[in-house]
Amino acid sequence: MTCLSPEAQRSAESRGEHGRAWIAALPALVADLCAQWSLTPGRSIDGGKWAYVAHVTTAAGDDAVLKVLPPEAEFDLSTSLIAAADGDGYVRLLAQDTARRALLLEALGPPLGAADLPPERMLDILAATLRQAWRAPCVPGVTVSEENDKARGLIGLLDTLWPATGKPCSARLISLARGLAEQRAADSATALVACHGDAHPGNILRARTPRPGAESGYVLVDPDGILCDPAYDLAVAMSGWQDLILRAKNPTALVRGWSARLARATGLDERTIWEWALVERVTSGLYLLHHGHDAEARELLASAELLV
Repeated sequence: MTCLSPEAQRSAESRGEHGRAWIAALPALVADLCAQWSLTPGRSIDGGKWAYVAHVTTAAGDDAVLKVLPPEAEFDLSTSLIAAADGDGYVRLLAQDTARRALLLEALGPPLGAADLPPERMLDILAATLRQAWRAPCVPGVTVSEENDKARGLIGLLDTLWPATGKPCSARLISLARGLAEQRAADSATALVACHGDAHPGNILRARTPRPGAESGYVLVDPDGILCDPAYDLAVAMSGWQDLILRAKNPTALVRGWSARLARATGLDERTIWEWALVERVTSGLYLLHHGHDAEARELLASAELLV
């Protein structure tokens, strides 16, 4: 049976008629892809917010993963980056169908977020894996312009989603986040790399067996494939653990400690990581709220309020 995870279902339904049409067409699409690639379908995989993801078995009897993205999700840049990385810090790409927005991927173990590890150890693994992933060549033809600059895109989200979601956080927080995003947009000295763009603990999965390119024991999945300041990837990596932040006696010291740890592990500037991280925490909260993930969004925004 073809079914979406509850989070992916909510995301699709938040897009109205187009999202519901994609859900309705999904069973036939998956059946066609399984026939095309000689796959035996297995159970769906929970955890993703946007795509259909399921275990499959190839004609050779090997485990793999089938992923189908909705029309609104980025496909070309993500797939190009995975292909260019060729397994170095990233999941291996086995096959793709661009027209149907489908990927056949290496089977991996559970996400880092499911491991019984303290945040500091998870951040160490994320940093090591990202340092490897940043070696991937940039996607040909991808440049940074005013239209696709990450910092300016986040400014746009702040300006549009804060009023659109009913102003769910303070004006002071929005003003600070916007000012920090403007500083990041104005920093022309940053060396840009092919960034993952969404490197949180749910998007880094354990390699099933040791292999070249997975020396940390984990590899990344679901990249956005953007050309950006690598400190942005680190900011996303530390955007979780809202429960710890909300309970902490000194939330700022806790999160500052994380950004300092990532700076030491990567050689990047701690202040830059911190600035990106606050902007990312606010914009992610607004974005998730806009797409129906209410509880997660409000925890992100509440934790951000404690850091200003």
